[in-house]
Amino acid sequence: MLDWKSWWAVAGRGCRRVLQWVVLVWAISPFFSPAMAGSDGDYSGRRIGAVQVVFDGGQKENAAYRDAVLKAFGAFSGDLYDPSRSDLMLNQVRRLAFVKDASYQARLGGNGSLELVVDVALSDVARPLDEVPIGVLRGRGWQDFPTLYADDRSALLAKLENKTMVFSNTHAFFGRPEVLTAGNPLARVPSGSDGTDTWLESSVEAGLYGLSALSDRISVFGGASYIVSGSWGPELFTDETRAHGGVEDAYLGFVGRDTTDQGGLRVFSLLYGRKPFQVDNGMILRLASANGGERAALQSNPRDAANPLAHAMFVYDRHKLEFFRLDPDELEELDTGTVINGVNYEGRVLPELRLGAMWLQVPKSRASYFTPDAVYSREGLRVADLRAAYEPAPGQSSLYARAEIAHQSNENFDMDAWGGYAEAGWQFRDIAWRPTLSYRYSKFTGDNPDTKAFERWDPLYAGGAGDEWVQGLNQYKVVQTSNVIAHRFMARLNPSPRWELTPQFWLFKADTLNNLGGAQALSVLSSRDLGKEINLTARYVANPKLIFVMSAAYTIPGTAIRRALNGDYQNWFSASALMIARF
Repeated sequence: MLDWKSWWAVAGRGCRRVLQWVVLVWAISPFFSPAMAGSDGDYSGRRIGAVQVVFDGGQKENAAYRDAVLKAFGAFSGDLYDPSRSDLMLNQVRRLAFVKDASYQARLGGNGSLELVVDVALSDVARPLDEVPIGVLRGRGWQDFPTLYADDRSALLAKLENKTMVFSNTHAFFGRPEVLTAGNPLARVPSGSDGTDTWLESSVEAGLYGLSALSDRISVFGGASYIVSGSWGPELFTDETRAHGGVEDAYLGFVGRDTTDQGGLRVFSLLYGRKPFQVDNGMILRLASANGGERAALQSNPRDAANPLAHAMFVYDRHKLEFFRLDPDELEELDTGTVINGVNYEGRVLPELRLGAMWLQVPKSRASYFTPDAVYSREGLRVADLRAAYEPAPGQSSLYARAEIAHQSNENFDMDAWGGYAEAGWQFRDIAWRPTLSYRYSKFTGDNPDTKAFERWDPLYAGGAGDEWVQGLNQYKVVQTSNVIAHRFMARLNPSPRWELTPQFWLFKADTLNNLGGAQALSVLSSRDLGKEINLTARYVANPKLIFVMSAAYTIPGTAIRRALNGDYQNWFSASALMIARF
């Protein structure tokens, strides 16, 4: 056995060996990610709240080793989680001279951010640092997969991912789909009129992602993938069995990076091509690609790449400024030809305080807004957005709070729409099941026809999981995020580190009785009461490459919907089981 001075020297050599490579991968991580925008059951795109390191299952502790592992793993508080990047960086941890083996787990913290726990098995005897490249192509076996090749200047990763979901609806659209889906071009044979419908959907995505250093400070990176998806059985809008294949990711970019003597980070990058994109938690921009229709896989949402995305980013320590031009990949039946130009800032002014601001402008679009006596175009839309979040470390009992407010106007007509939310919760980390209780108030304005301005909020491409911007697993399919006031009461419970239970109770109200632009049958409401819903989601993370998500929702329509259906309705129940497997 070596004494502590020898261990320190070994750790230092390993740390220096991987540090330059770590800086490169960390710098480009927002672009190198094969799956950044996430899906309803996935952790991709979630904000990382904390990264912990344990040795030999928590039996040992060493500060020097912990610092070396954190630098090699290259994930930090405030980053957006990318499982492919973390798999790659885990191989760098394994290359440290004092490490016998390493693995990591991802679990959702009480405030919705992720906690990553890296478990390191220490080697009994210090070994020389492995100077040769790693990866499957270097004959090291499949334990390095998805890393095909990696050395100090280059990396090549494979992606192979399957999402499979079983979904069941009982009395979808409150048993009156012919009324509530009228006018929807996707609703060919909608579910709901015959009691219970159950279907299966699945997708497989395969791709390659790589980077290579052109110099000590400039690197090129890119990625490409192909996805095949299918649906079998009577789903929400059709009973047609179908499959569809197409290119998902296809992008190329350059990144320049540097570090200061004090450890500061300076990064600039340029990217163009098909690529996922999101801003913060997705209240405005998250669903850069559409699913369903001929593409199938309506509920599991495997596609999320814009077509195309042009992106420039500048990072100065913990401050990020990005410019983008986004063309969402919409379904042919619903393609609005929308193009979005934007600038976004995000940074931490204090360790626990995160601020953000965004400005959007829509130079092209065929989407329309409706009033009782006029039709306006989305073209010319402008959005100003402000965000703030107080987020203490997820491992401690504490208050957390976040808020966002945005205003929409239009250069071609008088528009005055508002949207936003305020959320507060308390994390109890010192009692059984580590519960977090929270309340969120959100409001997205409707149009008052008695005023001169048009005030209905345009939801653009909002999205995310059931604890983000799917407001009610069932009700979202009827109300979405426009002309709605939603009260969400939510708990997060952790019976064990790999299990999470998320019960929710929702109350939905309309902002105005005029609802033109929503479901045709609900164009004019007789009441502001839209209904209530109870959700329960259970998530089991077997390991970072295998996740199971089970959800159930029970929805009672409010007075406005019951009257629109002339009192002929049923309460809506749905249940689903989703498996995400990465190989």
